[in-house]
Amino acid sequence: MAGELEDRVSIVTGGGSGMGRSTALMFAREGAAVAIADVNDEGGEQTAAQIEDLGGNALYVHTDVSSEQDVVNVVAETAAKFGRLDSMVTAAGISYANYVEGDDDTDPFLHPEAASNLNRPTEFWQKVIDVNLTGVMLCAREAARQMVNEGHGGAIVNFASINAYNPSPILTDYSVSKAGVVMLTRCFAAEFGPRGIRVNAVAPGPIETPMLARVHRAGASGWGNVPLQRTADPDEVAEAVLFLTSDRSSYVTGKTLGVDGGISTV
Repeated sequence: MAGELEDRVSIVTGGGSGMGRSTALMFAREGAAVAIADVNDEGGEQTAAQIEDLGGNALYVHTDVSSEQDVVNVVAETAAKFGRLDSMVTAAGISYANYVEGDDDTDPFLHPEAASNLNRPTEFWQKVIDVNLTGVMLCAREAARQMVNEGHGGAIVNFASINAYNPSPILTDYSVSKAGVVMLTRCFAAEFGPRGIRVNAVAPGPIETPMLARVHRAGASGWGNVPLQRTADPDEVAEAVLFLTSDRSSYVTGKTLGVDGGISTV
């Protein structure tokens, strides 16, 4: 039996780890050729190698999603290698400005006072917005341009967060960026729908990824606010992304699906 994404081509940003990696691997198992876009070269190359070990087709392209030229480049390289582009998944994101560098001194979970809005440098705010919101816009827009040029529809799935709806005193920039992703998704869905391009988003809750590991390291424990009383595996989010990318959601666009264990219901 053919997979749900047989003969399709997808780009997954942030595919070097966490939910992005799980999505890329799931897409490959469903028959898609997958381009991994990430700033994490080691992780991105590992994901591409895992896909090839599964017998799939993969490409890794170093990509800073906040760089318009990098985004243009990964779309062009993907189309050149695989001949088309059918979907874009914008999983790349950072929880705070120096997240990629792993700078403990600026980690808001370890130093909440330094992360307060009274003390946060403007450039830290801008970095998060550049990656989490402008980066999503650049990737979704460039993917849509490619799909329109190819003359077919497609699917774009953006990564928002439950923080889009829950204000955080130490993650204000992150929360605002994710709220922006929700509205961007709706705006692009309205604009690109007549072109046959569906645009949706997922809003994950606490998922066991490297990002959540920082929360654990800060001493957080227990998930009493989660009706399902647990965190999720990244594959559980990838399943939702697969649904929104596949033909099973062919009449769904402009929606943000919470994958949050029920947090948004209480």
